[in-house]
This record gives sequence, C-alpha cells and structure tokens, in this order.
Amino acid sequence: MAASDVFLTYRFTMDDGVVREFPVRLDCVTLDALPRERTVYPSWTRLSVCQCPNCPFQEETRPRCPVAENVIDIVDAFQDSLSTETALVEVVRETRTLSRRTSLAEGASALLGVLMPTSGCPILGKLKPNVLTHLPFATIQETIFRTLSMYLLAQFFIQRRGGRPDWGIENIGPWIEDVHLVNRHFCKRFFRACLKDVNVNALVHLDSLAELTALAAKKAAPRLDQLEKLFDSY
Repeated sequence: MAASDVFLTYRFTMDDGVVREFPVRLDCVTLDALPRERTVYPSWTRLSVCQCPNCPFQEETRPRCPVAENVIDIVDAFQDSLSTETALVEVVRETRTLSRRTSLAEGASALLGVLMPTSGCPILGKLKPNVLTHLPFATIQETIFRTLSMYLLAQFFIQRRGGRPDWGIENIGPWIEDVHLVNRHFCKRFFRACLKDVNVNALVHLDSLAELTALAAKKAAPRLDQLEKLFDSY
C-alpha cells in the first residue's frame, strides 16, 4: 500500500521504550478502511461470535465481523497489557501531530474511535463523518458538540436529497442506542475470546461517550440554549 493511503498514524511509546505504531489506511474519498493484507483470522472475528442483534449481515455472505477484522492489530498488540499502564500516545497526521501521556485504555479508545466507524459496519458507519476531523482525547463537551453537529449536517443532506430531515433531533437517541448496542456486544465478543483489560476498557470508555451523547440528546434543550449564545453573530 502506498504511503498516501495512510490517513493518520497512532504511535504508542511505552514507558520501557517500546514503540508500537498503527497506521490507519483509508480510502481518501469514502474514508472506508482499505482491504487488509491478511489471510488468517482468529475465530473471535467470525460474524456469529456474539453477533449484534441489530447486525444486518448474514454469515453465509459475510463470514467475519468487519469491525473485528479492522481492530485485530490493536487487539493483538495490547491483549497482555494492563489498561492502567501509561504511554506517550502521538496521533500523527499530514498537517499536525497531537500527543498526550495517558493510559493505554484511553489511547486505545481513541484509536478504536477511528477503526470501528471506518470498518464497513453500517451502524457504526454513521459516525464515520467525524473521522474526517478526528479529535483524539476529546472531552465530553467536544464529543457532544461534534456529534450533534454531524447529525444536523446529515439532516441537511437528507433534505437536499428529498428526504424528511430530523431538525428536532428527535431520532438521534435511537440511533445512538444502536451504536451502544453494537459496543455492548463487541465487549461480549472480547470476553468470549478472553481478550480483556486494555481492549475491553478502551471499548467501555468509547461506549460511555456514546451513552453520554444520547443522554445529552434527550435533554438537549438546556444544552442547546447554552450553545445558542455562541451563535449570536449569525
């Protein structure tokens, strides 16, 4: 694969000096993960292993979970690590590098936030537009702002295509609950494969952001009233 395929790279420098790099290769137009150069997959990647109840795929035509396929490298790298271990995590893009010394769980969670939406899962794929402006180590407020903004931009495109937009963000709660359901069953997949600690805690951290965003959507009025002051110039 060409170097130009690398959308960003996560670099973990462990306290013992070991460096682990995870280049994320995406199609530059669709932001879909590019095909992997791998022929053997572990059994826990099979679609039927703790398959999400809202999964639209059938094992006859899609034998492996696309999310599982896309996170194998990070699972393999940290399956024997403790989530409380710390590392310098650098997120390298063409125009900037962001870094933070943090726990492996938080660093892995930020990386999963790129790998899972771009994997080809149609449910998590609705989060893919946020990958374009990926913000690692985001606060809850930043996550809520970016997710609500993405959702409303999606409604603009729905309207432009002749659909019925959800300007009142009434349907964002069920949509995020769908994401929450996928995350919960993916945790079960990790447990079934005896993959734990960093991988599970990273996913729990990521899922908590989705749950808080759903809660914010249900109680949107006060938060939107606060945000509205930022838009007075309009």
